[in-house]
Amino acid sequence: MKQFNLIFKQYLQYYIYWLLALVVIAIFIPKPFIIGLIIGSFGSLINTYIFELYLSQAQKQETSQISTGGIWRFLVALAACIIWVYFKNQVNIIGVMIGLMISYLLIIFRPFLHKM
Repeated sequence: MKQFNLIFKQYLQYYIYWLLALVVIAIFIPKPFIIGLIIGSFGSLINTYIFELYLSQAQKQETSQISTGGIWRFLVALAACIIWVYFKNQVNIIGVMIGLMISYLLIIFRPFLHKM
């Protein structure tokens, strides 16, 4: 479990850098796509945390069923899309979708980042 916590802390670090960079870009270039990326990336951060939390609970319990918090992660994605619905002129849905996929990109490219 300690190794997973270490990986999550690294993910958290990548998320913070990414979100800070997006906020700085959004200050200078306030485009709907950038705002959508911020919302989606924040949702992705929450989804990664939920996944880590459920995985931690699953390792503490001795059960044959393991939950990854799929319903909660779906609700976070739904909340990001609801924000888009209410602010269509200020938020781009493509940015939200790409932002929500950031966690999967981190999972795929983490070994390459680690070698660098």
